Amino acid sequence: MKDSYTEIILPFSTDKALLEEYINWGGTVRHGKIMEDLDALAGAISYKHTDDGKTDSSPLTIVTASVDRIDMLKPLGLSDLRLSGHVTYVGYSSMEVFMKMEEISAKDPKEKGDTILVARFTMVARDALTGKAAQVNPMLLQNDAEKKLFQMGEDHKARKKLAAESALTKRPPTQDERFLIHDLYLEYSKYDDPQLKQKKPDDVEWMADTKMSAIQIMQPQDRNIHNKIFGGYLMRLAYELAFCNASVFIKYRPTFLALDEISFRKPVPIGTFLALDSQIVFSEGGQHHSFQVMVKADVLDIKKGTRETTNTFWFTFKDPKETSGTPKVMPKTYAESMLYLEGKRRRMVGSQLSALNQKNLGL
Repeated sequence: MKDSYTEIILPFSTDKALLEEYINWGGTVRHGKIMEDLDALAGAISYKHTDDGKTDSSPLTIVTASVDRIDMLKPLGLSDLRLSGHVTYVGYSSMEVFMKMEEISAKDPKEKGDTILVARFTMVARDALTGKAAQVNPMLLQNDAEKKLFQMGEDHKARKKLAAESALTKRPPTQDERFLIHDLYLEYSKYDDPQLKQKKPDDVEWMADTKMSAIQIMQPQDRNIHNKIFGGYLMRLAYELAFCNASVFIKYRPTFLALDEISFRKPVPIGTFLALDSQIVFSEGGQHHSFQVMVKADVLDIKKGTRETTNTFWFTFKDPKETSGTPKVMPKTYAESMLYLEGKRRRMVGSQLSALNQKNLGL
C-alpha cells in the first residue's frame, strides 16, 4: 500500500508566484484550485500503483471514474500545504485512492500539522490500445492498519452499490419520504392559493427561484493527457458556480463543507460548450444551517444540436451566520420534490459517512 504513496507541497510562504495562482479575494486559498490538484494527484498515485517496471507491458490509461467524497475538516486558511495519498483498495481494474491535505508548520516543516481535508477518488485502468478494462496490480496488506483501510474500501464499494440500487431514478420514495412530500405540498399550497391569501414567509424560497447558470467554451489549455478536458477543471467550474449560487441564497459568503459522490459519465471534448446549471435543492431552514447545491454539467454540440449530461455535482455548504435563520427551500412540482429528497438523502448519508471515516482514520 505504501508503494503508491505520493505527496506534493504547496510552499505559499516562499513561492509568491504560486500563491498568486491560488489566492482568492479574501486572502485565502481557492477551494476550486485544490480540487484540481486532488484530481491530478489521484492520477499520479494510480499510475504509480499500476507501474510494474516492465518496458514490454501494454500501456495503461487511467481515468477518474468518480469522486466518492471530499470533506473539509477545518477552514482553509493561508499556510504551506501538503497534499498526500495512496491507493487503499483495488478491484480488477479499479482503485480507490485516499488523499488528505495538511497544514505545514512554519516553525518545523517536518512536524505534522492539522488535517484540513480528506478525499476519496475511484480511478479505473483501461488498456490504451483496446480501451477495455485492464487488470491493476493487487495489493499486499502488511499490517492491521492497511487491512482496516482495505476493508473500508470494500465497505465503500458495497455502500455505493446499495445506494445505486435504491436511487430515486429506480425506486419510488420510501413511505416516510412520501409523507414528507405530502407535508411540503400542504405547506406550499397555503402560499400558492390566492383564495387563502397567505403570504409566503421571507425565509422561504421557491426552489424554482434558486437557479443560476453559466456556460464555458472548453479550451485546449485545460486538457488532460488523453486530450479531453481535465476532470479537476470541471470540478472547479462547478464549485465556483455553486459557491456563487449559495452566496446569493443566504445573502452572505458560505462555508464549504463537502462534495458528495459524483461520477464522470462521459468525457468532455475540447471545443465544446459546457452548460452549467445550479440549483439549491435542499435546505430545511431555521436553525439547520447546512444546505445542498446541485450543479448539472451538460455538453452542447452545436453542430448536432445535442445536449448530454456529463456530470452532476452535489455540494454541501453552511450558512456561517448562525445567529439568524437560514432560508428554507420549497419544491412545488414532483420533479422538484425528487431533487429535494435526493439532496436530503445525500446530506444525511454524507454526514454519517464523514463522521464514520473520521473515526476510522483517527481524525
